[in-house]
Amino acid sequence: MKGKLGRAILLLEKYLSDIFGSIRVYREGSELLVPWGSTVINVEVEQEGEKLWTAVYSPVALRVKPGKDLLKFLLMENASLRSCAFYIEFEKGLIDIILGLRVRFDFLTKDFLADLTINLGNMANEYCREVIAVFGGLSFKEYVERRKLQKKPFGEKKILHDVFPLSDLSVSLEIYELLPEGTYMLVGKVKDTGQVFLKAERKKSLQDMFELLKNLKELIIRKDLKGIRKLVKYYEVEDYILFSLLTGSKGDRVKKLREIEKEINSLTDMLMKGDITHDEYRKRMSDIEKLFGL
Repeated sequence: MKGKLGRAILLLEKYLSDIFGSIRVYREGSELLVPWGSTVINVEVEQEGEKLWTAVYSPVALRVKPGKDLLKFLLMENASLRSCAFYIEFEKGLIDIILGLRVRFDFLTKDFLADLTINLGNMANEYCREVIAVFGGLSFKEYVERRKLQKKPFGEKKILHDVFPLSDLSVSLEIYELLPEGTYMLVGKVKDTGQVFLKAERKKSLQDMFELLKNLKELIIRKDLKGIRKLVKYYEVEDYILFSLLTGSKGDRVKKLREIEKEINSLTDMLMKGDITHDEYRKRMSDIEKLFGL
């Protein structure tokens, strides 16, 4: 990476290395990442014409099920925050919540960058605990750890792979033969997202596992949450993912959420750039609440 943008990234990388000392600063293209508690601090350089901007942001909670109480909470917090703001990214019926801000690169000094990154990272960790406790979801650290686990094979041999539709999603039930022989695992996944909602390990016959898969499939198709919980009560179950799967994501709700996401992120970006005041932001967010019936 050459020119003004390349020099800016190298300077920020040096600043961050000095600021965080023994904590490793990772670099991916024009993005710099610093692990910080349950989140990660991202510092990215963006070029718009002749101007350079520095975006500083941290994930607060990932894979959160959207709802009017959550969106109201984010709108109200954005109205009171002065130096940064929440924005959301919507994907397959769930949202990722990010806390961030943008400043002109020309305004950055090492001390200013230190204040921005450390304060933002600390705020993201605090909000992470609050959001997950009330609304569910995963911290960035938990999300990365689960992705690593999902990439690992569940056993030496896959015996059966049954995929079937549920509303506008797909469910995957898989049986693996584990070591030592005679041990099997039934794995339930949301095929669209790769999220694992069940891992049921049994030291019994393969026929038992086929019967478990058959019964579980019937209950999932009927969306019988009570029956599913009774059937798999002795196994490792991610209740939130299972509930989200059974709830589904209807087309109208998805369309509405995309519209809300676009409106919120547009105003958030304007607020961080200073194109609108906090009073203007609050008024326009109030209009959004009325428009979408929040």
